[in-house]
Amino acid sequence: MYTQPLTSLAHPGSPPGMTESVRQQTGAGQGVRPGLPVAGSPPLSAIRIPGVWRGTDWQAGAGPQVWPSGHAALDAELPGGGWPGNALIELQQPAHCHAEWALLLPALAARVRQHAASLGDSRMGQLVLVAPPYLPFAPALQAAGIDAKRLCAVQPGRSAQDLAWACEQALHCRDVLAVLAWLPELPASTLRRLQLAAASQGRPLWLWQELQAEPHSSPAALRLRLERVTADSAAQQAPGLRIQILKRRGPLLERPIQLALSQWAWQPVLQAQAQRHARQSEEAAMLMQGRMTAAAPATASPWMTEA
Repeated sequence: MYTQPLTSLAHPGSPPGMTESVRQQTGAGQGVRPGLPVAGSPPLSAIRIPGVWRGTDWQAGAGPQVWPSGHAALDAELPGGGWPGNALIELQQPAHCHAEWALLLPALAARVRQHAASLGDSRMGQLVLVAPPYLPFAPALQAAGIDAKRLCAVQPGRSAQDLAWACEQALHCRDVLAVLAWLPELPASTLRRLQLAAASQGRPLWLWQELQAEPHSSPAALRLRLERVTADSAAQQAPGLRIQILKRRGPLLERPIQLALSQWAWQPVLQAQAQRHARQSEEAAMLMQGRMTAAAPATASPWMTEA
């Protein structure tokens, strides 16, 4: 049996080894350069490939995997207009900062309400706290719309690898909305595993760490550095929070973001404290009224006569 070599099927003038079918697909010999879009094909900007993003699309409209932070100045600089809901978010802050709930409470409260409304059950959806340095103020969470029963805390005292394992298991739990973890510096392999778990399960993981002197590479999709700003009457500067974006899917942010704490941080706490004091006063008044009623002497009935 005689077989004709492939080189004999190539069109004259085409590159060596190019057959007739390949030449027709690439447009060789027809005035079309290989690698350029053919007339009638969609432009490159219209082609969407899952998992691939362009630098010009970092401010695209918020999708289902984006959680609005509740702070307009911060949303304007975050890719998609909010927190990534399916990624590892690394935040660095000094040991005395403690800006966790002031920063995340609006986004968490909005997500809890949305999740409860979609399922019709206000008890569904848990927030897992891994090694928190302190427990949050329950009345403030209640005032913001988060029931304290939704919180599930993993107490510190274990090794960093055990706590990272707890984070990974929580991300795989179906009833978990988000994970907040306060862990020391972790190896890159552990961070990659946590990022993969958050991306595959579609849940965010906020990883809080102490401020580090030297930056290092991280697989986190978003990295922030937080610092409290004290009030300065001379400069007419109110107390607030300065946020520097170290890593994001987009251009480098030259200037830090300034958030005013006086507008949103302490108001829910003060309102919750006032509501708690009012409730305690009502309970004390009812209790005292019940005691006075029980201690009052019984009056004789007019229908009773002496025997």
